[in-house]
Amino acid sequence: MVENGTEPRQAIAQGMDVCDVSGERVGTVVRVHRAGAVTELVEVKTGPFGLGKHLYVPADGIDGVTEAGLMLKHSKQEFHEMGFDAKPSDL
Repeated sequence: MVENGTEPRQAIAQGMDVCDVSGERVGTVVRVHRAGAVTELVEVKTGPFGLGKHLYVPADGIDGVTEAGLMLKHSKQEFHEMGFDAKPSDL
C-alpha cells in the first residue's frame, strides 16, 4: 500500500503486471513518474500485447504491490470516472 506518501514495500517496476480491484489484469507498467523518492503517478499500457490506451494512476489509486504485480483500488469500469484515462497536462 502507498501510505502517507511513502513508497510501498515492494518497488513498482517497468513491465510489472497491473490488476484492478477484482484481480482482473489491466495491463503493464510503462513508467513510474516520481517526485524525489515518492511515486507520484504510474503510467500503464492496457490491452492485449500493450496495444490499448494508457492509464495514468496516481499513488492514491494504488491498493498495493505484490510479487504478482500492482493492484489498483478501482475496477476497470471506474477508470474513466477516476480520471485514470486522462493524460496529465504536465507529462
